[in-house]
Amino acid sequence: MTTLLQGSRLGLAFGVNQVLDGVDVGIDRGELVAVMGPSGSGKSTLLHVLAGLLRPDAGQVVFDGQRIDSLSERARSRARLARMGFVFQFGDLIPELTLVENVELPLRLTGTSSRPARRAAMELLSRLEIEPVASRRVNEVSGGQAQRAAVARALVHRPEVIFADEPTGSLDTLAGELVLEALIAVAREQSTAVLLVTHEVRVAAYADRQVSLRDGHMSPSLTATR
Repeated sequence: MTTLLQGSRLGLAFGVNQVLDGVDVGIDRGELVAVMGPSGSGKSTLLHVLAGLLRPDAGQVVFDGQRIDSLSERARSRARLARMGFVFQFGDLIPELTLVENVELPLRLTGTSSRPARRAAMELLSRLEIEPVASRRVNEVSGGQAQRAAVARALVHRPEVIFADEPTGSLDTLAGELVLEALIAVAREQSTAVLLVTHEVRVAAYADRQVSLRDGHMSPSLTATR
């Protein structure tokens, strides 16, 4: 496989708190990597640094052969919009929009016209088995349905990498399993890399490889056994 995203010797401190301290982590194209660790271990901070949402104090982040931590905020925003997808614990859908409008938003923001954007969004909503509620708003659907819509939004523009930060953390076990399986299935079909942040062993078991973050330091990789 070819390495898509690589963080090298990453360091980041918030005041006197050293959150990342010499972290090395990479992900190949089409690979699913789970980043594990207890609350406060720096998992989400690492995800934000790798996605270009935060600049590291030390080290570098290389995405598809280009160093992105030194790019301007505008250039990093363009890369995130066009080439990355995000799924957060609570979905972060826009409540004023319907599910299908939320899903087609990344395509519309990158210049896709309304009809093909709607068609692509509906195809994914059907694939994730929530097409019947596509015209409803977030407060009119279940948490699991909203989170599957968030997954569809992350995948609709066929990104090269998805950053999933505790994507099942707000759901019950069954709903969480359905969301995670849907995310992984479509990501596999699209050869999308997935960087999954979790503290749950059962969630990490879906990954090709697991790494552990504790006190700002990364432990060696483990191959998942699921």
